[in-house]
Amino acid sequence: MNIIRRNKMNISVIVITLMITATTMYFNVYRFKGYKVSIGKSTITYVKSKKEFNKTYKQLQSEIESKHRNVIIKKDFTLDKTKVEDVDMFISGDNLKKVMLKKLDIVADGFLMKSDNRKIAYVASENQGKEILNSVKDYYCKEAKLNSIKKTEIVNKIKYESVVVKIRNLYESSEIVSELIKYNTTAQIPFITVKVVGNTSKEQPIYPTTIITASSTLTNGVTKIKCEGKEGIKKVTTEIIALNNKTVSEKVLKSQIITPAKNKEIYVGNYKPVIVGLTNMNSPSRGSISSNFGMRWGRMHKGVDIAASFGAAISAVLDGTVAYAAWQDGYGNVIKINHGGGIETTYAHCSAINVKKGEVVKLGDKIGEVGSIGNSTGPHLHFEVRENGEPKNPQKYIK
Repeated sequence: MNIIRRNKMNISVIVITLMITATTMYFNVYRFKGYKVSIGKSTITYVKSKKEFNKTYKQLQSEIESKHRNVIIKKDFTLDKTKVEDVDMFISGDNLKKVMLKKLDIVADGFLMKSDNRKIAYVASENQGKEILNSVKDYYCKEAKLNSIKKTEIVNKIKYESVVVKIRNLYESSEIVSELIKYNTTAQIPFITVKVVGNTSKEQPIYPTTIITASSTLTNGVTKIKCEGKEGIKKVTTEIIALNNKTVSEKVLKSQIITPAKNKEIYVGNYKPVIVGLTNMNSPSRGSISSNFGMRWGRMHKGVDIAASFGAAISAVLDGTVAYAAWQDGYGNVIKINHGGGIETTYAHCSAINVKKGEVVKLGDKIGEVGSIGNSTGPHLHFEVRENGEPKNPQKYIK
């Protein structure tokens, strides 16, 4: 019996010791007193002082009411005494305000900002909306990189609709501006389109003009450069119209020469008439002659037609200078080359022109491509040779 009694006493001592240890551990772990902040059944955070919480809460209410009209707080916090294991679990000041703003269901009068009836953002006031638009305009003015701005305007129709909005859906103006610009960068139809009108002044090169002079002291086809020429510089003032950061119109207002260009001067020999005894005129394109020089269908055919595939190369038959490279009624795209001594060759119905007026070309240089442009029934090159304006039969001179 004594043994049983002693065992019971030992067990009681052990149980009591364990209870004391557990209680001590609990109070050691959860030793920081404070308050549990809840909304309904959900624990939101912990605060150290009820007084500090109420003070922060009132500050937040005051700040919200100073910025917004007809503020309504639909849910409220409850505070219950508690203990926590770590003092860092308590929050206060601005961090506490952020939690309140995030968790409280606060509504106020605001505006839905629309652009061409598309929703942009919720704003606290129309003034905030105007501030956002001005910031967007400022951004695109800088992007235009103009020397001076004449005018900026929002192309879209902006409207503001009165609404009751949750405070958490009202963002800072800078955030809304950033999102609008980001959207505009990739969107096919931007939310906001800013028209910017201004001027830019830039220095541009003046390309020298090539002056060709016939020389009776040089053999036909031989050229001699008298002066290489030199680019000049001009200052050009241009009016730019841009929509957002895309230029849609450019108009030159003024061009001021800073340094004049020096013309390139070339002598072209005409010692021997090109048309007489000419033996070095190659065919301007590969192909067979499909229509001869002379009367055709009751009308004078002033050249020959060379049948060739669409896009085939057209080459200069002699050295010379491009006198014309553009559209001509009936002939489509036309190239005319002045070879000096009154000789000119014409290449018509081109699908592409690879030279420009004033350019010096050499025998065999590619100047264009065969096409069927203008009055044409199929791809071919109409080729003419003229001496002092009079058409000559090219077949007499083509190898």
